[in-house]
Amino acid sequence: MEKKLKIRARFLTKEYDMMKTKSDMLKTLIPFGNTNIKQFWALKGVSFDVYEGDSVGIVGLNGGGKSTLLNIVSQIIPPTSGELEVNGNTNIISVGAGLNGNLTGRENIVMKCEMLGMSNADIDAKMEDIINFSGDQVIKKIDQPVKTYSSGMKSRLGFSVLVHQDPDILIIDEALSVGDAPFFQKGVARMKAFKEQGKTILFVSHSISQVKELCDKVIWIDHGRVVMEGDADDVLPKFEEFQLTYNKKSKAERAKITHESGRDFSLDELREENPGEPEELFQKKLYDQPFTWFTKAVLSLLTIILAFTIGADLKAVPLRTAILHPFSVFAFHWFILLVVILVFLMTFGIVTRKRKERHVLD
Repeated sequence: MEKKLKIRARFLTKEYDMMKTKSDMLKTLIPFGNTNIKQFWALKGVSFDVYEGDSVGIVGLNGGGKSTLLNIVSQIIPPTSGELEVNGNTNIISVGAGLNGNLTGRENIVMKCEMLGMSNADIDAKMEDIINFSGDQVIKKIDQPVKTYSSGMKSRLGFSVLVHQDPDILIIDEALSVGDAPFFQKGVARMKAFKEQGKTILFVSHSISQVKELCDKVIWIDHGRVVMEGDADDVLPKFEEFQLTYNKKSKAERAKITHESGRDFSLDELREENPGEPEELFQKKLYDQPFTWFTKAVLSLLTIILAFTIGADLKAVPLRTAILHPFSVFAFHWFILLVVILVFLMTFGIVTRKRKERHVLD
């Protein structure tokens, strides 16, 4: 019998703005200003298919894009470009994800279960099972604030809540890596039970032994690209060999590789590498596209209108009178100053952008 497709990813990319300070974020709000913010590509055209009942491990070095990919599949964050098809409900388990540190463990269980759509009756029925599954350490502190828990206790609590749901697709991001051996075995047993029910599992871990025990298939991601995909017995030995070679490099060499990996990529390059694919797969989503000059001009005009309206209200001038006699709201020299500021911002933005373009060409 043919398996149902649960996840299909086609040329997924994710670009992040490398904002170091709050002022960098404010610069992006200036209509005609120069943001000059560097970008980092966490994903660079990731494609794969996952079917019903698959248990897929995702491996790679730190900063390779594993967690970014899981957050996109979970629909927590959107991709910059590409296409994603998810057929089923997803639950993501990450270390301490979704827990409120000021609430007790018991209160967090109620909160997370309600967020997942459980009724009060179902929560009451499963409460003790969830607590007991979390382990002795959590049981002892279940009525204390979660901010007093260790990372392992938070992970076990979050894991316990989610494995007592009924998800179609279970996504685990390092959630078992901070648990002890008995809890890991208990978690693996529950994962295998999910798999027997035809559930789909995506599992990220730096522990090769955990991936071997839990996963049949593996996707190896390095610096945002899929290096290899296939059976665990085929992929993991090659990844281990690569990992050993990488670890022999000096700290400076590894840092340089990581630093440069996010900038040697463009969507045009990805399009050229895949000429037979639809054009829309290599275009940024609307929310990731930079403002056009027309949009910036409209925003500037709306800002002026808003300031004018507020000024008229503060001076108790009727709006009709303010429109017919604008200088009754703002003196003429204020209008001149505003125009000068806008022209300066436009000129500054154009000059700095051209300077940046010359720097890139050089």
